[in-house]
Amino acid sequence: MDLLIYASMPTWAIWTIVIVLLVTIVLPGIPMLFVVPGVVTKIILARTKPTKFSRDEPSDRKNEDMLYMWNEALKFREQNKDKEEEVSLVTEDGLHLKGLYYDYGSDIAVIIMPGRPETCIYSLYYGISYANAGVNIMSIDPRAHGLSEGYWTGCGYQEQYDILACAKWLHDVKGIKKIILHGICVGSSAVAHTAARADCPDYIIGIITDGLYATYWDSLKIRIRKNGGMVYPGIWAFRRKIKKLYDYDIKTNGPIVAVKDIHLPMIMIASKEDIYSLPARTQELYNALASKDKRLEWWEHGAHSHLRSYDTARYDTIVKEFVDRFR
Repeated sequence: MDLLIYASMPTWAIWTIVIVLLVTIVLPGIPMLFVVPGVVTKIILARTKPTKFSRDEPSDRKNEDMLYMWNEALKFREQNKDKEEEVSLVTEDGLHLKGLYYDYGSDIAVIIMPGRPETCIYSLYYGISYANAGVNIMSIDPRAHGLSEGYWTGCGYQEQYDILACAKWLHDVKGIKKIILHGICVGSSAVAHTAARADCPDYIIGIITDGLYATYWDSLKIRIRKNGGMVYPGIWAFRRKIKKLYDYDIKTNGPIVAVKDIHLPMIMIASKEDIYSLPARTQELYNALASKDKRLEWWEHGAHSHLRSYDTARYDTIVKEFVDRFR
């Protein structure tokens, strides 16, 4: 019946309906399909101006917990000025990185990799755990963050080259014999990809992850929804961009694949309240982890990657006990 009605309509009426549909539905949808996804991708991935992802302040001043962590990091830096050294490195893919090194006279050092969009200052909050354990600390500005070079961030994958550059510098320049990797959120992904490499240096002896996600795709979907955005088609554009930049698929690759090739001693720190690295996926990661020397430390409460602030004593004890194994 509907077809008969349209067939009996004059041509001008049909074209009027078509034009109305184009103007009200199709044309407004074009930006959502082609413009908005590109903008979202740049917001997440690119340092579009020098002040973006800077060392000057935490990424979220409205978050009281983050502000507390940031202030504690600044306090630590001020108290340890006599141990601090400014560091410049060049990665395998040619980026100049900047960081801070703290020497406590140990032959063990930790490399701390923060999550996006944090810098070496944020990492110093976690460095307190290692300073208390008497371990030297390497806190780096990841690519496209802080004082380091780069336009595109590495999505938890490309930062493995940042870690390798730090490890080589610690070993070759500072004579460090044993290196522990500690990653937070995206930094955890970078740590996992580094440890999974067939050519991972043998002086990297163990890793701790905090808020490790299974894939960047999983985490990104949740973040977009939480911020009130439309997941599709933006996430498809993001996935295509990463494939083009790094030949890395954020949906089919990631820590969930990397852990199958990790044989180093590893501790995973995770929260049952984490809304970005979901507990069920965390358990999958742990089950898939190849290492025979592994532990999963659950926090009953605590926000994603903020667990040290929820139970500082427990966090620092875990770090110290892990470090003590390698003395």
